[in-house]
Amino acid sequence: MTAANTVQRTQLFRAMTIVASGFGAAMLALWALDLMGVTVGSVSDSAIFGSVVLGLAALAGAGSAHAYFAGTDDTVSAYDAQFRIDEVTGLLSKAGLIDAVNTPLAEHRPGPGQKRFLVSLDFGSLKEINETYGEDTGDALLRVFADRLRRIVGNAGPIGRSSGGEFVVVVNVEDNQRELRAAVEALLGVMALPVRIGAASHSVFWNAGVAEIHDGELALDKVMRSANLARTNANAAGRGTWSIYHPEMSQLAAYRRWIETELHQALKRNELFLNYQPKVRATTGEIVGFEALLRWTHHAKGIIPPAEFIPVAESCGLIHQIGDWVLNQVCEDLSRLPVSVPVSANVSPAQIDSDDFSRKLEILLQNHDVQPGRLEIEITESLLIQRSARTRKILADIRKLGVLLAIDDFGTGYSNLSTLAEIEFHTLKVDRSFVERLGSRAAAGTMISTVVGMARSLNAEVVAEGVETKEQVILLQAAGCNIMQGYYFGKPALLATILDDYDNGERADALSPVAAFA
Repeated sequence: MTAANTVQRTQLFRAMTIVASGFGAAMLALWALDLMGVTVGSVSDSAIFGSVVLGLAALAGAGSAHAYFAGTDDTVSAYDAQFRIDEVTGLLSKAGLIDAVNTPLAEHRPGPGQKRFLVSLDFGSLKEINETYGEDTGDALLRVFADRLRRIVGNAGPIGRSSGGEFVVVVNVEDNQRELRAAVEALLGVMALPVRIGAASHSVFWNAGVAEIHDGELALDKVMRSANLARTNANAAGRGTWSIYHPEMSQLAAYRRWIETELHQALKRNELFLNYQPKVRATTGEIVGFEALLRWTHHAKGIIPPAEFIPVAESCGLIHQIGDWVLNQVCEDLSRLPVSVPVSANVSPAQIDSDDFSRKLEILLQNHDVQPGRLEIEITESLLIQRSARTRKILADIRKLGVLLAIDDFGTGYSNLSTLAEIEFHTLKVDRSFVERLGSRAAAGTMISTVVGMARSLNAEVVAEGVETKEQVILLQAAGCNIMQGYYFGKPALLATILDDYDNGERADALSPVAAFA
């Protein structure tokens, strides 16, 4: 029997005791009056009757109160177990962690020359797994992860599950970064191994935040908040990363809260807008399309980079509202551009994961009378990995509309060829990090040549982004890539500027890249 069932049973017995005591008091009173031959016929008889009833009721009430409030040793233990142990994994709960960290036992205390750290590990896809495969699968995953932590940590420190997919480990390590790094990276490496539940294999991606527990520090909540803040900072750096808390992160957190507050008003103030950057066929200078880039100019602070506000919008849920605005604006602008010119727009994984995304897209295209083939949706390669089954269904719905698909930042993830073939994408965009290494590392050119060959086998185009020098253009062409995007061909510009160029004939005449976009 679980702790919760034991507690419920004990509470039922207590309630029965109280009810029985009440009936018993009444019966005792009547029995006593019958023995005394007292009837309630006079004031004095009433007084005697009342005194007897009140006395017996007080006696029964005292017994009831004792039965209810004192309880038994089993009940106290049941309550303690319920709050100290996580019922899904069997690990310590948050309350159990607090007791374990503050225990005076020697095996939980750091030795000479050691420091104690709290490591907060989390994978952010538990909700999606529960929604897609059911909570039984989610719970099974949690139990597998709990067993992995038990095996790797052993008795070195307490282990717990604080909430959702968040696990907490307390470790004592030598006072140097090397041992701490080895411990955290070992944890991340083991937890990232695929898990098979039934017929399905699940791969989840973890991040970790680390905070030091100082001597005599009893406020574990504060330490956990610091570790979670460090983990949030690690999330921004990518999957499988970790970070140690430092006070400056609190300032960053305050800045992120300010951005979140201001983003709510940015749309109302018309502070968000789109710039368009051309994609050019390098051999002719012909523009083959544009990419819409979201920008924000705050009324008081000026330009706020997308790298700062888009992650905040994703984490607080505003990305849905902002993403809808972007797509609506792109469709409106497409109606003003020449019909031969397509436009691509980046879509956040959180936005595309909504059930009604393809339906919203269809309505937008109809309302603005835009041909679906003129719109290209750019998704990140990580989306293919994190939400395989669900993503394939949503992307298939988008393809049915006739909208084109592009995979952005290709080469930074781990998607395989079979997944790419199933998606039926139109464009692969080579990440700018490979373009930046051209000329300095031979492997970069080989990588791009491989991507070009793979894309051609799948009837897709390759676009190299972040092109800034003539040398990069030459090397990209040697690798087989002819469509490029970057400052060498043109900086992002407002739609009005682009339309003026078309009106002046500059775009239609397909001038050389440098001349056309200087």
